[in-house]
Amino acid sequence: MNRFLLSIFALILALFAGARVARATDLDYTELARIPVQDGGRIMPMDSYARLRLLQFSGRSTFGKRPAIEWLARLVFDPAHSQTDTVFLVNNPEVLEAMGLDDLSGRRFSYDQLRPGLEKLRELASAAAQHEENQRNPVEKEFLRVYHNITTFASLGASFRFAVPHPDFTVTNAVLRAQLNLPADQENFSFLDMHTHAKSLSADIQRLAARPPESWSADESDLFALSSTLFNWSRYYRDLPIAMLPIPAHNEEQWISPWDKLAFGALDDTSSNELFAMQNMAQAWLAGRNAEFKLAAHSVARSIASRAEENRALRHLNLELTYNRIDPLYRAQILYGFAFLLSLVALLRTSTLLRRFTLAGIALALIPHTYGIVARMMIMGRPPMTNLYATFIFVAWVCVVLGLAVEWYQRNGLGAFLSAVSGLVLLMISNRFEMQNDTMGVVIAVLDSNFWLSTHVVTITIGYAGCIAAGLAGHIYLLQALKYPDNHPALRSSARAVYGLLAFGLIFSFLGTMLGGVWADQSWGRFWGWDPKENGALLIVLWCSILFHARWAAMIGNLGVAAGSVLGVIVVLFAWIGVNLLGVGLHSYGFTSGVALGLWIAVAIELLFVAITVPVIYARRRPISS
Repeated sequence: MNRFLLSIFALILALFAGARVARATDLDYTELARIPVQDGGRIMPMDSYARLRLLQFSGRSTFGKRPAIEWLARLVFDPAHSQTDTVFLVNNPEVLEAMGLDDLSGRRFSYDQLRPGLEKLRELASAAAQHEENQRNPVEKEFLRVYHNITTFASLGASFRFAVPHPDFTVTNAVLRAQLNLPADQENFSFLDMHTHAKSLSADIQRLAARPPESWSADESDLFALSSTLFNWSRYYRDLPIAMLPIPAHNEEQWISPWDKLAFGALDDTSSNELFAMQNMAQAWLAGRNAEFKLAAHSVARSIASRAEENRALRHLNLELTYNRIDPLYRAQILYGFAFLLSLVALLRTSTLLRRFTLAGIALALIPHTYGIVARMMIMGRPPMTNLYATFIFVAWVCVVLGLAVEWYQRNGLGAFLSAVSGLVLLMISNRFEMQNDTMGVVIAVLDSNFWLSTHVVTITIGYAGCIAAGLAGHIYLLQALKYPDNHPALRSSARAVYGLLAFGLIFSFLGTMLGGVWADQSWGRFWGWDPKENGALLIVLWCSILFHARWAAMIGNLGVAAGSVLGVIVVLFAWIGVNLLGVGLHSYGFTSGVALGLWIAVAIELLFVAITVPVIYARRRPISS
């Protein structure tokens, strides 16, 4: 047995050490990953930007075994070869059928595979956009999502085209080369090269434009053709990503893309140096010269960071890079999964040794879980809850701690099982929200108060966790009641856990609701306004209170409390998630796309679970008449 357990933990540690570790490559992307960029109003390292775009397109934060930053470099520096990368997730096969691509199979496709149907997709997306958002059916929403991802992909592919030599800027005319002061040993140039050298000839070009074309010499015709090409490129390549250059604008800092900086003109020495460093970076990547690539990327990152206004995001760029590299919540999820398996075996075999190994696994999982929450708080400068994703990882953490508290008092494996299953399930659910948006995005105005985020939101979320943990314990009680008689020790310990966790959830839900009223009074001038979120919090308090009063009045027993705690999970889900789906009220915020179906499935499962188990338990306990 000991050898078996040691083998299990060796496997755990091996998976933990190897989780989401990208393969080594010939080029070192460390400095590229560190370049600060702005997206969605937040300054982040390029590595985070790459992950967000890859998640947006494919639903994954890595491209096979390659890190997102390597995929992004391939896309922006060599877009032609990235068009075979299968990064476009299509959730609904009806989209492919409507595009005329029903011969394709699978869920992820490349740009080249989707190219034949792009014109049709554009028409379908345009038609879907004519409808109000709440009037679009799932297929229309998928049209818009896929089309938006494809256009974003194309924009990213053009974002560094200014830095790469192009046939449009091939100069063979010796006179023109001398006028532009171009290197004698080079014929192909980039837009940036031409833009920089042609600035000195603007007066000559204006004089040419004032004369009829038939009076131009061959050299003058070549000069005007080059000027026209530069102008056309400037008009075509605009409003492109990636916003990585800070500029002062209207008494505040604004971040713009390299193309926008070129369009604005009037490049100073610093901006020119940054753009040419980007060009060196792109061309070194294409040539596979690692040392030059790292040096150029480091130069870009250092220059941008030195010019940008001092802020928290820039101070914590390295912390965010470490957070991305470790991926602590994914690692915690793996460890909770193994702990869940061990806890299940420990409960079935009543093994003390297995229970201890389960607790060790949970303790190991808590380390990256806690680190992930703390790192997010430091990066954002906010308490742990700012959106639905953050509430899931925090509720998971609280449920794990509550399960350990139950285990501390009862020492029978029940609390360890609660910790493992809650940590695993809630972190898995959080992955669904991670794919929708930047989970560390700018906090919306209604939540822009660290004091109340630290009091009301934290308190009410702890209340959610208490009720969820009570519901999980209620599930265990009902499953045990199918097997054991009413006075069995396992049932008594489970009933105590349900009762204690439900009381914990009631206390914090009540305190959180009261604090929310005080916040509402300060923000909106009224303590209570029957807002859907307020009503949801009140329902949690009322439901828990009903269960306690019914228990004290002997109207229900342990079975009724357990069943009620399971149904209480439904109440919590509606207060926690369902309110956002309404799209009304002062508290409608967070990630909600595609959540409704999952919510209704969870509700149906809980109702079905209670509807099946409770009647069977009553039937078993009913005395058989002679």
